[in-house]
Amino acid sequence: MMNRDEAFARWARVRRLMDEHELDALVAVDRSRDEIQAGAQRWLTGYIPVGGPAAALLDRDGRIELISERIGRPVAEHYAAQDLPIELVNGFSDRLLAERISRRRPRRLGIAESGTFSWSLAAALGEGPSPVSLVDVSAAVGRLRLRKSAYELALVRESCRIADAVWEQVPDLFRVGRANRDVVADIDHLARREGSEGGFHLLLKLPFRGRPMQSVANPELVEADSRYLIEISPRYEGYYSQLTIPATTRRDDERLLRGYHDVVEAKRAAQPLMRPGADLTEVAARVEGFLAERGHKMTSLSLGHFCGMALEEPRHDPSMPFRLEEGMTLIFHPVLADPECFSLMRADTYMITENGAERLNRYDGTVVTAS
Repeated sequence: MMNRDEAFARWARVRRLMDEHELDALVAVDRSRDEIQAGAQRWLTGYIPVGGPAAALLDRDGRIELISERIGRPVAEHYAAQDLPIELVNGFSDRLLAERISRRRPRRLGIAESGTFSWSLAAALGEGPSPVSLVDVSAAVGRLRLRKSAYELALVRESCRIADAVWEQVPDLFRVGRANRDVVADIDHLARREGSEGGFHLLLKLPFRGRPMQSVANPELVEADSRYLIEISPRYEGYYSQLTIPATTRRDDERLLRGYHDVVEAKRAAQPLMRPGADLTEVAARVEGFLAERGHKMTSLSLGHFCGMALEEPRHDPSMPFRLEEGMTLIFHPVLADPECFSLMRADTYMITENGAERLNRYDGTVVTAS
């Protein structure tokens, strides 16, 4: 959970946004209970709603409430230790949330995540003592979260360090005949030994596009003469990174090695272009051209997804212009669509700096091979 300085810095940024949009209050509702899709509520309070939905309610004057069932003593003790003025409201329903909002009599209420603001909550607000204008500021709040503070960047860097350390041991774990779930369990164990509190780790047989993603307790065995992707995404104090590298059990898999080399070189060529103000969609076109010169196609012009408190926040949409800003963290992974190497990628975590993108993962190993 965040410390006092980080909390007040976030709230100050949100209050400036509220001033710009003339909002009296802002609400962030979290109904997903999905840590890899963590939303604005957790960014505002640091609270993981394991017991059910949660909401953060922020006034322009700085008052903030956390509304959720079974908040628990550790959360209250943490807020007290950090001297965080977050009022705890135990319980959750749309009617309760509407009542807490109506107490403040806002004329204009900002919605931090429109996808979680239900029609029943809107209806309950309509029954309040005064009319409330709802203002969708999801995109603006999301943009705030994309630009990381020094506090957040330190956590992402540590997640990358953990991923790098675990990858050093992957060649000992990936063997023909081992169950996928055993490989993934070993990766998770090693990541926790390095300091993570969990993560999202995968062993996927190539090609994986168009197939169900088996991410939990997959009993299938690693097969001979096959290709895989191994993903290590540790969660460190709530923050993610990602390191994904191919693995093969084919003998002398020159085609995979060449495709992997070209993907890595395409990323290296694009790195200096990914500076503040650059359009990520234009960078994607350069990556596509680089790979085309080497005989490859991409599955799409999406270069990956942003990361931080959520593993995906959000995914790069190649149909929309997107300007990079300093402090953004991006999982950069162009994906090949070659018939022989479909779904091949190398994913690393990058930070956008004044001079270009810095690759935060330091692991420079090549394709993992096993027999």
